[in-house]
Amino acid sequence: MFDIDFTKRADYKLHVRKFFLYPDYWKDANKSINIKLEWNAYEFSSRNRENIPEEKGIYGFVLKPQYQNFFDTAYLFYFGKTNRTLKIRFQEYLDDQAGKGKPRPKVYEMLNLYRESLYFYFASIDSDKSISECEEKVINTFVPPINTDIPEARINPELRNIYE
Repeated sequence: MFDIDFTKRADYKLHVRKFFLYPDYWKDANKSINIKLEWNAYEFSSRNRENIPEEKGIYGFVLKPQYQNFFDTAYLFYFGKTNRTLKIRFQEYLDDQAGKGKPRPKVYEMLNLYRESLYFYFASIDSDKSISECEEKVINTFVPPINTDIPEARINPELRNIYE
């Protein structure tokens, strides 16, 4: 007979994630970012707020588990853009993490379940058009599991609701 700890089982299920891993998209030249970007990354924490620039650009939340004596492992959870500044957007996510305002449920969960291993990657971009194009290409290529608006899913019914 099995002894199942249903509370522990529910906790485990809370941490199960699906990822869209489609190599054809990674190789598709139409999905490539065509501008040179300089990426930076900081642990997502209020102590790093001052390291985030007063520039607009694109950003992603990446889970990087710290596991002793193991190679680097990373998972892209969410990708976005900001036409304000990256610093303002970073602060808005800190506010979401604290439950201020009306955080989006999937984003709130990501920010709090993985707070010890979450990194904020970003690249500054001057042009609003380039910011939007880069964001769309990355989201359409990787279909991050926390993003809910996948541009290509609007015209590709096979991608609609892929994580549900």
